[in-house]
Amino acid sequence: MNSGVPERDDGRATDAVPRPDGPVRNRRGRVPLVVGVTGHRDLLPTEETLIKDRVRAFFESLMSQFPDLPLLVMTPLAEGADRIAAEVAHELGIPIVVLLPMPEHLYQSDFEGESLAEFQAMRRLGECIELPLLPDLDEDDVKRPGPGRDYQYAQLGAYLAAHSHILLAVWDGRPSSAPGGTGHVIKFHQHDVIDLIAEGQHRSPIDFTEDESDLVFHIACSRQEAGPPSGGLEPGATYWYTRDEIKPRTLYLPERYRLVFERMSEFSRDLEVPLDPAASAPLLPSEELAECDQGVQDIDTLYQRADALSQRYQRFFHREIMGTLTLGLLAGASFVVYADWPGIDVMIYPYIACIALVLLLAWLDQRYAWQRKFLDYRVLAEGLRVQFFWAVAGVRMENPSRFSHDSFLRRQDLELGWIRNVMRYAGFRADSANRGSTDERIRLCAEHWVKDQHAYYQRKAAERAGRHRITNTISLVCFAGVLAAAIVLAIGRGLSGTESGGMLIALMGLLPFVIAASQMYAHRLAERELMVQYQHQVRIFSNAVSLLGRAPTLVVKLDILRAAGEAALEENGQWLLRQRERPVAATHQVQG
Repeated sequence: MNSGVPERDDGRATDAVPRPDGPVRNRRGRVPLVVGVTGHRDLLPTEETLIKDRVRAFFESLMSQFPDLPLLVMTPLAEGADRIAAEVAHELGIPIVVLLPMPEHLYQSDFEGESLAEFQAMRRLGECIELPLLPDLDEDDVKRPGPGRDYQYAQLGAYLAAHSHILLAVWDGRPSSAPGGTGHVIKFHQHDVIDLIAEGQHRSPIDFTEDESDLVFHIACSRQEAGPPSGGLEPGATYWYTRDEIKPRTLYLPERYRLVFERMSEFSRDLEVPLDPAASAPLLPSEELAECDQGVQDIDTLYQRADALSQRYQRFFHREIMGTLTLGLLAGASFVVYADWPGIDVMIYPYIACIALVLLLAWLDQRYAWQRKFLDYRVLAEGLRVQFFWAVAGVRMENPSRFSHDSFLRRQDLELGWIRNVMRYAGFRADSANRGSTDERIRLCAEHWVKDQHAYYQRKAAERAGRHRITNTISLVCFAGVLAAAIVLAIGRGLSGTESGGMLIALMGLLPFVIAASQMYAHRLAERELMVQYQHQVRIFSNAVSLLGRAPTLVVKLDILRAAGEAALEENGQWLLRQRERPVAATHQVQG
């Protein structure tokens, strides 16, 4: 490792790198792929060049495979692996977040002499995040080695693993009980177990579900004290390492994780689509939002983009539905005329054209994923809404090693892991802030979240109920029309060969198409399911409003806000899962 001030690629000494301006305003304006770094300090000097080459190859491979996901490296800058990764990232122009387990002036006591000078120089490579001291700890508790400092390192390991999409581990393969040590961090990343700060929390070793949060890229290494890596691994060997019980180590990135990153790439590309600035509004009035810290504003920025993109794809999706149904009705009318009016054979051509255009719209929806993106981005925006107001209020999870993204459909659907990954990044600053709760912040959340959402869902539930009644009315009227036409034909048997009789027969053939179109429209928009969901959300936020009005203390109010957010996230996530197969079923029905 080189010591002293890091250099640019042109060889000149670098000054402090400016702080990023919000989560989506990185060097390419996209959500990044966050690589957290953990590794041993006491690497063999003879292996450092080999490890550096492996780290470089890893970064370059990710940049090649996922060009729409700019990398972001998060490292505590301890000696050894942390600094090697930071040095390589800097050489490749990858942004760096320096993550410290405690205030910098306390953390620096870990280093001395040349190592301290190197830390102070590398500290300027990127934005620095200092994790706050845990409750009941003060600076005296963490000044020197002991339980207090161990707690802070355990918190560092949990935070690093929880906010990384991939954990880069320069590791000898041996388990470790050292708080914040490499083995300790990997254990949390794969099994959600972190000793000291979350006693009794565990995941069963027998788990048949898949999860996007356990991905580790392992570079095997030796250690000065422990010797060669364990398990017959060779120094410099690299593997993708997951908690898969059958095949935990693979040479190539497993496909299930690739799908998550591809979904992230789609969203990252869409963030650069020009959008109407009025398409989405901030979650708080501008005056109150300006008073919030940068981490909270970051979430709001990403929320507004996700909300606007959801509306964009909703418009595309609704146009596709209306186009499909209109063409379906025209096809039905053309076929009825063709079948019931002899001599007008030319009507077969508009029938064929309408069916072809229906298939084209179905292909376009499949090709550009209008409905999937509308649904996914809508649920992402709602997740970011909860994450934002939890950050404003200072809501913390009951388990200090858990964060807001952990409340969204964990281990329910691996493909939805990309949403959790975006939330991981959106909240990485807010989750590190040491903000307290105040009556004013609780009031803001009650007014601009709980009460607003209650009023919104009341209005939307009433709208959906009205639409549902209209759909049923159209069906009943059309059925009545068919019945009336049939009765007229049955009574006036002489009409069957007349022009009037032909019109009645055509009407009997056309009205079922109108019924099918109205029912299909309701089905494609999930009209009834949305009505039920909105009514459920009304109950959630109605109860929250009532409970907040009676809550005696801030602690109780925070518990209510946490419970309301968890219920809202669960309902939105379950709704998304219920809708995921809807496009395929609907398309088949339209084509039939």
